[in-house]
Amino acid sequence: MKTKVLLIEDNDGDTRLLKDLLDTSSPGRYKLISTETLKAGITLLTNDDFDAVLTDLNLPDADGINIVTQIQNHNESIPIIVLNGQDSEELALQVVQSGAQDYLVKGQGDGHLISRAIDYAIERKRIQQKLSYLASYDNLTGLANRLLFRERLDRALIRADRFETLVALLVIDLDRFKKVNDSLGHDAGDRLLIQVAERLKTCTREGDTIARLGGDEFTIVLEDIRNIDDVNVVSEKILNLMKEHFDINGHDIFMTPSIGITIYPIDDTNAVHLFVNADSAMYEAKDNGRNCYRFYKTDMNIDLIEKMDLETKLRRAIKNEEFILYYQPKFNVHTHEAIGAEALIRWKDPEKGMISPAVFIPLAEETGCIAAITDWVLQEACKQNSEWQQQGFKPIRIAINLSPKQFSQEDIVQRIFNKIICSDLAPKYVELEITEGALVEDVQKGTEILNDLKKWGIHISIDDFGTGYSSLSYLKKIPLDTLKIDQSFVRDLMVDSDDAAIVSAIIAMAKSLRLNVIAEGVETAEQLEYLTTNGCNEVQGYFTGKPVPAEEFVQFLIKNSDVSHIRLAHSA
Repeated sequence: MKTKVLLIEDNDGDTRLLKDLLDTSSPGRYKLISTETLKAGITLLTNDDFDAVLTDLNLPDADGINIVTQIQNHNESIPIIVLNGQDSEELALQVVQSGAQDYLVKGQGDGHLISRAIDYAIERKRIQQKLSYLASYDNLTGLANRLLFRERLDRALIRADRFETLVALLVIDLDRFKKVNDSLGHDAGDRLLIQVAERLKTCTREGDTIARLGGDEFTIVLEDIRNIDDVNVVSEKILNLMKEHFDINGHDIFMTPSIGITIYPIDDTNAVHLFVNADSAMYEAKDNGRNCYRFYKTDMNIDLIEKMDLETKLRRAIKNEEFILYYQPKFNVHTHEAIGAEALIRWKDPEKGMISPAVFIPLAEETGCIAAITDWVLQEACKQNSEWQQQGFKPIRIAINLSPKQFSQEDIVQRIFNKIICSDLAPKYVELEITEGALVEDVQKGTEILNDLKKWGIHISIDDFGTGYSSLSYLKKIPLDTLKIDQSFVRDLMVDSDDAAIVSAIIAMAKSLRLNVIAEGVETAEQLEYLTTNGCNEVQGYFTGKPVPAEEFVQFLIKNSDVSHIRLAHSA
């Protein structure tokens, strides 16, 4: 089947030349339909299906990046290649930042170049859409995931203020769901979750949001609520629909829900507090016999009190330096050599013992404590790496996670550099792992910060790549060294063909952009073999090495080094 391309170009000579170039380089591969104005192009996009759009930036009825924006507003899924007469790096960067897949200069390149640009744009857009979907929707049920749920909730609260309506937040937990997994297996549990999601869809109106937050936990955001009776109706409908048995692999399964409800702005005006309220009400429903719903009451807010207590302890922990660092090795798959390590923080609370970073890092970001914690991690990790080198171990690069909120601080470059220099460690042995969110929030500012960091020789890695954002165009322009494939894709690599395809695509993309690529979360030999076969050079995970304290990590360094040159700290 021919690739159908829409060309928006008002210069007849350029149109004929482009058709001739494509016909010569790829005879019969493309069906090129041209028009001279943006308005006519958008009309064609409305009435017909195209695989890609080629457009000039100087048209009779529009000019500049606004053309890309208007095409996207009309059809956000169409790949766009800008073919323009101006040879400008600045303009090219603005074009890809606005959402186009490529920028070509007229007269620079032949038909083969244009053909490859079209094919790559289509493929990049396909991957972009897949990653965008995975970033916003639950892979199992197709419902909104936690990230999209939070965006929809924030949006609903803003609209409620504007139109003076209420928002109801429902948290739904399936009663005794674990027994299904334990007795019939996880496949049966997944089938049940899919069917539950389908029933929940019939209980809401268009414009409401249903999300699966993980496991058997669902949420519903009901907008434009005028009175509490509307919420009662929806809740009763959910209970009634769930009374019908579920047919799972020939078994009749009965599943009941416990539902917690909170109302904005009656109960609270903060999105995080609202979720805590609904969660507390859900546990109240479970305590009242399950298969029922409960509205939030003030005395249910025990969780919020515990959170405030945890914040107090966290601030004390920062003051008293109650944290320790663990180090997880990164391996070269070909030489089996530990070529680096990721510094992972742990909190050793005097009363509760070890507290997971999954518990305190989100709280630290919310309360603004993350800057002090990151400063401490930078200082300790660099100091430790410097000590290892002074003891005679072969140098490795230490990776440190940088919070998006920390990344946005005005003095971040100087603060990072000061911590490194004070540790007597060369900056080239430091790698900063930054999430996509920290970059795409302000691409220009992010690029400036990374350029400043790169001047000192610091390596830059994109952490959790593929899970956060749909725009990949920034990868071509910002100064990166490494893409880190998120463990969510690696986890089901051998059982989910979509995950396998995404991993392979990310590896290929990284290579085409001359970037290093590392996969995290490697837990089996089969995963390691797949990654190695498909061109991933570095891995990290429990299969190759668990996070361990500094004194245990030395064993990895010993394997890399000439033992005769090593001066261990206790023998100095």
